[in-house]
Amino acid sequence: MTTWPPADHRALTAPEEVHVVTQRRDGAFRRPRIIWVVPVDERIFIRSTNGRGADWFRWAIATGTGRLEARGTARDVTFVDADETDLPAVDAAYRSKYGRYASIVDHLLEDGPRSATLEVRPA
Repeated sequence: MTTWPPADHRALTAPEEVHVVTQRRDGAFRRPRIIWVVPVDERIFIRSTNGRGADWFRWAIATGTGRLEARGTARDVTFVDADETDLPAVDAAYRSKYGRYASIVDHLLEDGPRSATLEVRPA
């Protein structure tokens, strides 16, 4: 497993919202989408509020590559389906970071969004 440099990890997980940018098969970048991001130890996870059918999510899975952008930091990344054993820790990270938005977090912990959890790794 590739690990994040600590400065990049902080820059990409500290903001409340980041942009996820997926790629087309020809390598061109698609339009950025705002998303919530959480750290779990030294790893980074994102989750689709609209489940696996969301356009950005389908492209993330299809190409496996893209970019995360936050506060002037942009890093090329790869997307990997999260391992089911990581989901409880990701759930707890969403609850911890975004708990003041209880109804949204409750939705993110439902089966549809939960099944659309990706680990984001440095490219």
